[in-house]
Amino acid sequence: MNIDDLITKAQSGNTNAFAELMYSKKEMLYKTAYIYVKNKEDALDIVSETVYRAYKGIKKLKNPEFFNTYVTRILINCSIDMLKKKNKFVLDSESVLQSEASKDEGIEENIDLYRAVDMLNDKYKTVIILKYFRDMTFEDISETMQCPIGTVKTYLHRALKVLRMDLIEE
Repeated sequence: MNIDDLITKAQSGNTNAFAELMYSKKEMLYKTAYIYVKNKEDALDIVSETVYRAYKGIKKLKNPEFFNTYVTRILINCSIDMLKKKNKFVLDSESVLQSEASKDEGIEENIDLYRAVDMLNDKYKTVIILKYFRDMTFEDISETMQCPIGTVKTYLHRALKVLRMDLIEE
Protein backbone atom coordinates (compact mmCIF):
# COMPACT_ATOMS: atom_id res chain seq x y z
CA MET A 1 0.00 0.00 0.00
CA ASN A 2 1.43 3.40 -0.93
CA ILE A 3 1.72 6.39 1.37
CA ASP A 4 -1.15 8.33 -0.20
CA ASP A 5 -3.51 5.41 0.34
CA LEU A 6 -2.37 5.09 3.95
CA ILE A 7 -2.93 8.80 4.54
CA THR A 8 -6.41 8.67 3.00
CA LYS A 9 -7.33 5.65 5.13
CA ALA A 10 -5.89 7.28 8.26
CA GLN A 11 -7.95 10.40 7.57
CA SER A 12 -11.08 8.28 7.39
CA GLY A 13 -10.34 6.85 10.84
CA ASN A 14 -8.33 3.71 10.08
CA THR A 15 -6.00 3.46 13.09
CA ASN A 16 -3.92 0.67 11.53
CA ALA A 17 -3.14 2.87 8.53
CA PHE A 18 -2.19 5.73 10.86
CA ALA A 19 0.02 3.41 12.92
CA GLU A 20 1.76 2.20 9.75
CA LEU A 21 2.34 5.81 8.66
CA MET A 22 3.83 6.76 12.00
CA TYR A 23 5.96 3.63 12.06
CA SER A 24 7.46 4.62 8.72
CA LYS A 25 8.32 8.07 10.11
CA LYS A 26 9.53 7.04 13.58
CA GLU A 27 13.27 7.27 12.94
CA MET A 28 13.03 10.65 11.21
CA LEU A 29 10.81 11.99 14.00
CA TYR A 30 13.12 10.75 16.74
CA LYS A 31 16.31 12.06 15.13
CA THR A 32 14.79 15.48 14.57
CA ALA A 33 13.45 15.69 18.13
CA TYR A 34 16.82 14.56 19.48
CA ILE A 35 18.60 17.33 17.59
CA TYR A 36 16.41 19.83 19.42
CA VAL A 37 16.62 18.47 22.96
CA LYS A 38 19.80 16.30 23.04
CA ASN A 39 18.10 13.90 25.43
CA LYS A 40 16.66 10.45 24.70
CA GLU A 41 13.73 10.62 27.12
CA ASP A 42 12.68 14.11 26.05
CA ALA A 43 12.98 13.16 22.37
CA LEU A 44 10.75 10.15 22.95
CA ASP A 45 8.23 12.34 24.79
CA ILE A 46 8.23 14.75 21.87
CA VAL A 47 7.66 11.93 19.38
CA SER A 48 4.79 10.61 21.51
CA GLU A 49 3.19 14.02 21.70
CA THR A 50 3.69 14.48 17.96
CA VAL A 51 1.98 11.19 17.18
CA TYR A 52 -0.90 12.07 19.50
CA ARG A 53 -1.41 15.53 17.97
CA ALA A 54 -1.07 14.17 14.43
CA TYR A 55 -3.69 11.51 15.17
CA LYS A 56 -6.08 14.05 16.66
CA GLY A 57 -5.76 16.41 13.71
CA ILE A 58 -5.21 14.20 10.66
CA LYS A 59 -8.79 14.62 9.48
CA LYS A 60 -8.09 18.34 9.06
CA LEU A 61 -5.21 17.67 6.65
CA LYS A 62 -6.52 18.88 3.30
CA ASN A 63 -3.82 17.55 0.98
CA PRO A 64 -2.28 14.13 1.64
CA GLU A 65 0.90 15.16 -0.20
CA PHE A 66 1.64 17.56 2.66
CA PHE A 67 1.63 14.84 5.32
CA ASN A 68 5.41 15.07 5.90
CA THR A 69 5.14 18.82 6.29
CA TYR A 70 2.18 18.39 8.65
CA VAL A 71 4.00 15.92 10.91
CA THR A 72 7.25 17.89 10.83
CA ARG A 73 5.47 21.10 11.82
CA ILE A 74 3.84 19.32 14.76
CA LEU A 75 7.21 17.87 15.81
CA ILE A 76 8.91 21.27 15.67
CA ASN A 77 6.14 22.86 17.72
CA CYS A 78 6.34 20.07 20.31
CA SER A 79 10.13 20.43 20.47
CA ILE A 80 9.99 24.18 20.93
CA ASP A 81 7.23 23.81 23.54
CA MET A 82 9.40 21.40 25.53
CA LEU A 83 12.44 23.67 25.32
CA LYS A 84 10.38 26.63 26.50
CA LYS A 85 8.91 24.56 29.30
CA LYS A 86 12.36 23.57 30.48
CA ASN A 87 13.65 27.07 29.75
CA LYS A 88 17.14 25.79 29.16
CA PHE A 89 19.27 24.18 26.52
CA VAL A 90 21.18 21.02 27.30
CA LEU A 91 24.13 19.71 25.37
CA ASP A 92 24.80 16.05 25.87
CA SER A 93 28.30 15.31 24.60
CA GLU A 94 27.23 11.73 23.94
CA SER A 95 24.81 13.01 21.28
CA VAL A 96 27.70 14.63 19.46
CA LEU A 97 29.62 11.38 19.44
CA GLN A 98 26.63 9.43 18.15
CA SER A 99 25.30 11.91 15.62
CA GLU A 100 25.79 11.40 11.93
CA ALA A 101 27.08 14.93 11.53
CA SER A 102 30.06 14.25 13.78
CA LYS A 103 31.53 11.37 11.80
CA ASP A 104 33.79 13.49 9.63
CA GLU A 105 34.79 16.30 11.96
CA GLY A 106 36.59 16.60 15.26
CA ILE A 107 34.54 16.16 18.41
CA GLU A 108 35.54 19.55 19.81
CA GLU A 109 34.41 21.35 16.66
CA ASN A 110 31.06 19.57 16.83
CA ILE A 111 30.53 20.41 20.48
CA ASP A 112 31.09 24.08 19.65
CA LEU A 113 28.79 23.81 16.64
CA TYR A 114 26.00 22.14 18.60
CA ARG A 115 26.30 24.72 21.36
CA ALA A 116 26.12 27.52 18.81
CA VAL A 117 23.06 25.99 17.11
CA ASP A 118 21.39 25.55 20.50
CA MET A 119 21.88 29.25 21.22
CA LEU A 120 20.07 30.37 18.05
CA ASN A 121 16.54 31.69 18.30
CA ASP A 122 13.83 29.16 17.47
CA LYS A 123 13.27 30.22 13.85
CA TYR A 124 16.96 30.19 12.96
CA LYS A 125 17.52 26.89 14.76
CA THR A 126 14.59 25.32 12.92
CA VAL A 127 15.90 26.40 9.52
CA ILE A 128 19.38 25.02 10.30
CA ILE A 129 17.98 21.70 11.51
CA LEU A 130 15.62 21.26 8.57
CA LYS A 131 18.20 22.29 5.98
CA TYR A 132 21.33 20.57 7.24
CA PHE A 133 20.10 17.70 9.40
CA ARG A 134 16.97 16.76 7.43
CA ASP A 135 18.22 17.85 3.96
CA MET A 136 14.94 19.59 3.20
CA THR A 137 14.57 21.96 0.27
CA PHE A 138 13.76 25.64 0.72
CA GLU A 139 10.26 24.93 -0.60
CA ASP A 140 9.67 22.19 1.98
CA ILE A 141 11.07 24.32 4.79
CA SER A 142 8.83 27.18 3.67
CA GLU A 143 5.76 24.94 3.82
CA THR A 144 6.77 23.47 7.17
CA MET A 145 7.42 26.84 8.78
CA GLN A 146 4.48 28.47 6.99
CA CYS A 147 6.47 31.41 5.72
CA PRO A 148 7.70 32.59 2.30
CA ILE A 149 10.81 31.04 0.74
CA GLY A 150 12.53 34.42 0.88
CA THR A 151 12.01 34.50 4.63
CA VAL A 152 13.49 31.00 4.96
CA LYS A 153 16.55 32.09 2.99
CA THR A 154 16.88 35.20 5.15
CA TYR A 155 16.63 33.11 8.34
CA LEU A 156 19.27 30.72 6.99
CA HIS A 157 21.59 33.56 5.99
CA ARG A 158 21.24 35.24 9.39
CA ALA A 159 21.60 31.94 11.27
CA LEU A 160 24.80 31.11 9.40
CA LYS A 161 26.13 34.60 10.08
CA VAL A 162 25.44 34.21 13.81
CA LEU A 163 27.00 30.73 13.81
CA ARG A 164 30.13 32.00 12.08
CA MET A 165 30.46 34.82 14.62
CA ASP A 166 29.93 32.45 17.56
CA LEU A 167 32.37 29.88 16.25
CA ILE A 168 35.05 32.49 15.49
CA GLU A 169 34.77 33.84 19.05
CA GLU A 170 35.30 30.39 20.53
